[in-house]
Amino acid sequence: MKIAGYIFTAIGGLAFIGGLAAGHSVFGPLFWLALGIVLIYFGKKKEKKHEPAGENEKIDHHPSKA
Repeated sequence: MKIAGYIFTAIGGLAFIGGLAAGHSVFGPLFWLALGIVLIYFGKKKEKKHEPAGENEKIDHHPSKA
């Protein structure tokens, strides 16, 4: 999801700059730019959800007494 977000953001950003330079409408490129940013945001949020929160989630295995 993050890779698609980066691709859409790059395409939208370049198209936005091109639209501004040529005097065309920028609403189409703004859509792709916003979609890319949203996909990056949700991709990072999903990735963060799957990572362990810290030391508290690690399971400590104590050596058994022999």
